[in-house]
Amino acid sequence: MHKYFIISFTFTLLVFTCSLNSLASGDLYPIGSRSAGMGRTSVAITDFWGAMNNQAGIALFNKPAVGVYYENHFLLNELSTKSVAGIVPTKFGVFGITYNHFGYRLYNNQKVGIVYARAFGNNLRIGLQLDYLQTALGNNYGKKGNVTFELGIQTDITEKITIGVWVFNPTMVVLADYDNEKLPAVYRLGFVWHISDIFLATVEAEKSTDINSVMFRGGLEYELNKRFFFRTGFSTRKEIFSFGFGMKFKHIVFNLSAIMHESLGFSPQTSLIFQF
Repeated sequence: MHKYFIISFTFTLLVFTCSLNSLASGDLYPIGSRSAGMGRTSVAITDFWGAMNNQAGIALFNKPAVGVYYENHFLLNELSTKSVAGIVPTKFGVFGITYNHFGYRLYNNQKVGIVYARAFGNNLRIGLQLDYLQTALGNNYGKKGNVTFELGIQTDITEKITIGVWVFNPTMVVLADYDNEKLPAVYRLGFVWHISDIFLATVEAEKSTDINSVMFRGGLEYELNKRFFFRTGFSTRKEIFSFGFGMKFKHIVFNLSAIMHESLGFSPQTSLIFQF
């Protein structure tokens, strides 16, 4: 029993530390293996996982879709991220629902979101997501819930260049009553350049209210025969290098990727999207 307690306590402490790094310190990672393969760039990309990364990115979808995502941080199941989302286009815009879970039984964070996105003309898209966040400690320590929102905009300034802006939690809701600890606001600004029909480059900057420095990310994607995709990326913080591969067959999109952390090693990601 004593040995089990030490192991459980160690894992809980590790998950708690990673969770604080991802929430309290403002490192809110984008979702999706495509994004991960390109250095976690996401803000100007138009794809399914825009439902969680920049809601404006799903405004052009004209068919329903569902997707699942899994990330194994540093090859530890206790530090895994699991996500699922679904979107439905209507004549009034695109509606969606998202769910994200990080952690394990003794410590976990969950986020549930309701999404709405709409295109205004051919060049402007706006998306909004209402979030419910919950942090839970196992062994009857309790849980804490918060409500906040995300807002994203994308605009095509030319046929080949798209600019994206996204903000999470601009009101900075209270994370814990002790010392009036607040959930930080996170801002992203970036662009995608479609160099050709088969090759794109993307760069973005991220600023959290809890971190003084600005983080930069960049990524490349090469398309082969409209079916296979090869990706790579970088970041100026701890995640220094990434790569990924994708396949698209009719209604199914499958992606694999991995990110190299300078101290803790690799974190693999995978995602599967089904488009009706």
